[in-house]
Amino acid sequence: MASDTEQTYQSDLFESKNPSPIAATATEQKIKTLSLFSGAGGLDIGFHEAGFDILGCVELMPAYCKTLAANAGSGHFFAEMTEVHCGDIREFDPTLYVGKGIECVIGGPPCQTFSAAGRRSGGVLGTIDARGRLFESYCHILDVLRPKVFVFENVYGLPGANGGGPWREICESFSALGYSLKAEVVDAADYGVPQHRERLIIVGYRSELGSFDFPEPTHGPDSRSGLPLVTVRDCVADLQDPLEPYQEFDGLYGHLLSLVPEGLNYSFFTREMGYPKPFFAWRSKFHDFLYKVDQDYPARTIKAQPGKFTGPFHWKNRHFNVAELKRLQSFPDNYEIVGSYGKVVEQIGNSVPPRLAEVIAVSVKEQLLRPVSELVYPIRRLGFTSTFKQRQRQRTLHYKKVALAEISARFPNVSIIDAQPANTCINYFVGYEGFFTKDQPETIEELKLGYTYYSVSETRIGAKIDVKVEPIKSARRGAKKIKIEIRGLSKYLLEVDTLVCHATLDDYDDLFRVWRIIESALISGSQFYTLIDIYGHYANRGDTVIVKTEFLGKRKNLLERALEFFGNSENAGSFITRAAASERLEIGDFTIADLIADMRSMRWDVRSLSTHPTIRHDAILCTYPFPLLSVKAQLERKLNAE
Repeated sequence: MASDTEQTYQSDLFESKNPSPIAATATEQKIKTLSLFSGAGGLDIGFHEAGFDILGCVELMPAYCKTLAANAGSGHFFAEMTEVHCGDIREFDPTLYVGKGIECVIGGPPCQTFSAAGRRSGGVLGTIDARGRLFESYCHILDVLRPKVFVFENVYGLPGANGGGPWREICESFSALGYSLKAEVVDAADYGVPQHRERLIIVGYRSELGSFDFPEPTHGPDSRSGLPLVTVRDCVADLQDPLEPYQEFDGLYGHLLSLVPEGLNYSFFTREMGYPKPFFAWRSKFHDFLYKVDQDYPARTIKAQPGKFTGPFHWKNRHFNVAELKRLQSFPDNYEIVGSYGKVVEQIGNSVPPRLAEVIAVSVKEQLLRPVSELVYPIRRLGFTSTFKQRQRQRTLHYKKVALAEISARFPNVSIIDAQPANTCINYFVGYEGFFTKDQPETIEELKLGYTYYSVSETRIGAKIDVKVEPIKSARRGAKKIKIEIRGLSKYLLEVDTLVCHATLDDYDDLFRVWRIIESALISGSQFYTLIDIYGHYANRGDTVIVKTEFLGKRKNLLERALEFFGNSENAGSFITRAAASERLEIGDFTIADLIADMRSMRWDVRSLSTHPTIRHDAILCTYPFPLLSVKAQLERKLNAE
């Protein structure tokens, strides 16, 4: 049973353990506000609680608009007259609010073009991408309405994106409208949110209003309040069933979740952490993969579109439910978020934490719009320097110690589990119908119609594996010989450092199947599940494993040259310009678009503007020096010509 204090805090995250703003008096004029890019209303809730009157919300996504509408009206979180404009901000007519006394505009445009997630998917276009130009619509609305103040929020990586060019352009555009600017990157946990979430906040204001200073943290070691950071335990204690059993998570990696200590993630199972037989290479996944919260600390950032194995996970080995996620993001319990579980999670994950928004809103109100002699949230002291980055590094070191201690306790005096025989030789048959339907007969008499079969010889001598792959049927005239070499495996596979594969290809689809045979040889006898687990994620890897592909023979066509080029780890995982690709591959009259389409049809993840809109029009990215071997990886067989 939660204590009275816990119950009070947990039923209203703007009360109890959090300092509260001075309630607005009946005669105080509320601050008329227009909300842009409103999302599910996280920013709006905080401003509403601080005495701002949200007259209108502009939001593109219909599901989000339903959430906003559900919370408008008497007794809810927005006023009865709040209008929800569901549509593209570029088509929004701000003159609808001319003469209505708008003093403040709030909101931040979509962040994909500046975010880490954008970098993972293919690159950061910043203001080159149409979504990165949405600040222009923001500026147009400011120019029409001329509010005294605006509050703009975005991802913390915006100032550094593309060498700082987009950041300078955005700031210059705001300044040109006559606004003074103050900007800070803040961690929501320092303001009473039970979640580490870094956001960039810009406050723009008319110079005649005076000046603005960001409030100092309300919680944690950088604050003067004496209040600790709000922990996951504090946040959701009254929502827990003490009789709930620990869950068994399903799926390829599901059984590993129960083995992850609180506060750690997939990296617990890496060689760097001392795991005696790794499941993953270092940096082969992103830090949310299999991340389980530590109840005694704030959680890491909640994601809008998590994968099945993306945390934060509950300590009882399950995903958090909606009520718990709302608490972690500091939404009030009775705030209605409309949609399926996935759509609700998306709305929560895309939101500004209302608690952080409330602190900013009160500070804007009391310093600029309704000045008071004594601030609810004191401004930062002269010379104040946030320590959240330093504390982030300290947490990393802390959890490494936790991992080492846990591994030492589980595997005393063990450095390698189940050492494999150093010298072995196996021969087998394997067949494929298409890319993914596999058959492995014991004898040649058991071959099935419709399958393409191969004879495989796998020899292990010391730290080297030699693999030979030949079609069982007689190779056609003009069949290609290929050599694939992989080095640097010993850091993760421990007993294997090099694999060399010689194969005969009757057609180019054979190359995909050869890579599946290579994957099978590498994960056999290890605890790895996929080739990518060994190689590492293309955007985050440490370049330990080196891959080279070579077509044997003097005359090579364009596709073979491309497969060689992108089959070399030096050329995969980073951008190359179209001009450089054309020169290196001697493309001639053949178009880049055609080449990309051919390679993607063979499941090579070659990306361009036509496949990923965050990639510059002159750039190409091949993520891996091998095809995507998972059936879950979706790649088009055909693409429209560019």
